[in-house]
Amino acid sequence: MHHREGISDLLLEQYALGELSPEMEEKVRNELERDPDLRSRFEAIRASDREILDRYPSAEMARAIQMKLGRAGSGESRSPARAEEAGIASSLEPAGRWALQLAIGLPAAAMVLLVFSFFLFRFTPQTRVKGLAPHLNAFLKTVQGARDLAPGSLVGQGDVIQLSYTAGDARFGVILWVDGRGSITWLLPPGSNGTTGTAPALSREGQVILPTAYELDNVPGFERFFFIYSEKPFNIATAADAARAFAARAGTVETVGLQLPSGLKEYSLSLKKRGSGP
Repeated sequence: MHHREGISDLLLEQYALGELSPEMEEKVRNELERDPDLRSRFEAIRASDREILDRYPSAEMARAIQMKLGRAGSGESRSPARAEEAGIASSLEPAGRWALQLAIGLPAAAMVLLVFSFFLFRFTPQTRVKGLAPHLNAFLKTVQGARDLAPGSLVGQGDVIQLSYTAGDARFGVILWVDGRGSITWLLPPGSNGTTGTAPALSREGQVILPTAYELDNVPGFERFFFIYSEKPFNIATAADAARAFAARAGTVETVGLQLPSGLKEYSLSLKKRGSGP
């Protein structure tokens, strides 16, 4: 297949924090036992988290906030507090600075919680609010973490992309990927050949990060992601037929939808490849 798969840093961070489902936790654990490079990345993430907590202990930061709140309450000048905060924030990466700035306006008790958790923003993507409608989000891996990609964003060879879905009122669904040459990659269920089986039940607990990240190759045109869903179970082959019909003319149908039977709906997200024309 033209996309190289891998366990993302976002997923490793969630594993370290115990935020994965038992099934996904087992999968990551097995991959860590098998892959020494993955273990190295995981240990680097854990070391970075420990370093942040060592450099900015929660008790000290909470006391600083309490002092700041006390000065504000007594009418003293806020300038010293701001200088102190700037000194801390200047050494933090952007996500850490954002968390600190947010905490300045919170009670000290809330600040303690943020101090323990602000490092999560390095990997946790900032999602757009879309209500309860079923939808996808795409994220680009960067040196700072995961960056949310708006529909139509430019991407290129070597970029590492990860998806999430929000089921909303949908109960069953599949997710697949069609590139500019019409190649189909099944993301949910992973590894499907599109011929047998029933669409899996969807998690309805908010945004669900898919476990695998994909590195883009040099195929020109676009990358089109489809979330096909329903309130009732349906055969994967039904969705696959519609995807294959789309893929057969993928070079000219970047924006049109799938031809789906009654009862099935879709959400699609398209990313533009660099150097593929206007």
